This record gives sequence, C-alpha cells and structure tokens, in this order.
Amino acid sequence: MKNLITTFAAIVLFVVTSTLAAQNETKYNNALLWKVSGNGLSQPSYILGTHHLVHLSFVDSIPGLKEAMETTGQTVGELLMSDQAAMQVKLQQAAMMPAGESYDKLLSAEDYAKLDEGLIKLFTVGLGQLGQMKPGMISMLYTITTYTKLYPEFNPMAHEAIDAYVQRIATEKGKATLGLETADDQIYALFDAEPLKDQAESLVCSVVNNDTAKDLLDKLNTYYRAGQLNNMYNLAFNNPDDPCKVSKEQQNVLNKDRNDKWLEKLPQIMADKSSLIAVGALHLAGEEGLLAQLAAKGYTVEAVK
Repeated sequence: MKNLITTFAAIVLFVVTSTLAAQNETKYNNALLWKVSGNGLSQPSYILGTHHLVHLSFVDSIPGLKEAMETTGQTVGELLMSDQAAMQVKLQQAAMMPAGESYDKLLSAEDYAKLDEGLIKLFTVGLGQLGQMKPGMISMLYTITTYTKLYPEFNPMAHEAIDAYVQRIATEKGKATLGLETADDQIYALFDAEPLKDQAESLVCSVVNNDTAKDLLDKLNTYYRAGQLNNMYNLAFNNPDDPCKVSKEQQNVLNKDRNDKWLEKLPQIMADKSSLIAVGALHLAGEEGLLAQLAAKGYTVEAVK
C-alpha cells in the first residue's frame, strides 16, 4: 500500500475535466523542469512538473534534473512521503461514507443501477460491497484499476512515483525534505470539498463514459513526455468533448486554491535554501499556475532544456 496511497492522493489531478477558457495558456510551456532565480534569491531553485503514474525511468529524459537534484539543498513536494503510514490510516478513515448515508439516497434508481453495473464489470463486485466507501475513493480505485488494465506494464504496488523518488534520493543524501501540504489538506480536496451527491453523480458519469479513458490517457501521457504543459492543462480543464463536467468550485479546490496556498510558502522556502520543488505538472500550467504566478511576483522563471 505504501506507494499506492500517495498515488491515490494525486491521481485526480490527471483525470478531472472542466471548462476553463483557453486564454489560461501561458508562455511557460514545453519543459518539465524550470529554474527560478532573482527577486533576492542568493541561489536558484527548480520546479519539476511530475506525472504521478509515469515510469520512474523517465527521469533520465528530463534535461537538467539530475544536476538540480545534486545542487539544491532541499527537496519539496506536495506531501512528505515519509508520512505514508499516517496517511494510510487517515485515508482509510476519511474514505468511508458517513453514518446514515448511502448511494440509493444520493442517486436515482437509474443511475444507481448504471454505477452498480459498471463497478461489477471492472471489479466483479458492485455497490453491495463497495458502497461503504465515499464516491471519491471509489473513483480513485476505479481510475487506478482502469489505468492498470489499459497499461499492463503499470504495477501500482511496485510503482515509485517521481515525487517519491526525488524525496528518497534527497533523504539518502542527507538533505531536508518538506511538504507543501498535509494529508488532511489532500483528503479534504479529494473527499470532503464537494457534496457527496455531486461526487456520486460525477462517479456515475465517469463509469458510464469509461470507453473514452484510453484516448484521454494516451494524449495526457504523450503531452507529459513532451513537456507540453498547455496541452495537458487544456485536456484536463478545457476539453469540450468531455461528457463529465467538473464544477468550477471543485476544480479550484483541486488546483488553483492549492497553488495559491503553496505560493504563500514558496518564497520563504526558496529564500531559506536552494530547493527542488516537485509537484504535479498541472500545477505549473495556466495563469493560476505556479510558474506564471512566481513570474508575476518578480522571479525569473526559465525552462531548463
């Protein structure tokens, strides 16, 4: 479970969709590693956009990453991976439906039947066994299982995400590792920020339209490997062909609001020590992304190629 928990905690960012305007594209594109300097920094820091499910061997293809890992004094992630044991306990507790709540209360009889059928098709068990979990948890299990079926080479139990890798290497070299948020922060975004009824209806839509997953994931993987942050952003948040629309409020909870909170911490973190900051690639893109907002604060933000 150790790596599966942290995979669960971030995968939503790669499958949610919404309807943001295309003007959210920025010049910060076509690279996964970015150098941040100036604005009083004595040494540069680096921001790495990660894909939580890409194979670890891909790190060798990211220009400048190994050097950034060597030269920076600390590594910063969305979460501290060393807190996985506590995360697992909290995740298991937070993923359970509240007392007195059930899917037959949240959904119409028709949608309940569609969801039950879709779950049985994938898991061989339906809401009778899985219905004690919140929709957000079922959604993550469904996505991970779908991803594993579509990409048989992906083994979630043996997978080490890039985020975990850079923190592990930093620890092995005696460097500090920091987290930008807590497990409670991510649990709120994934399970509690959106009403359960809305979560359940979104889950039904995803299950009913599962035949589109392969095309979307293929595109996402291709864009990531090419560092095409704007294309990733628009696929996730501005896809007119996606049948399952996420509310603007939920999208903000998952992406923009977290960026804004991180940006309250990053200036001091970078001033204290040269840092390698590794977060999901969707947090880098767009006008509300970390790169554009750091540039707006006066930092020089340059692609490492």
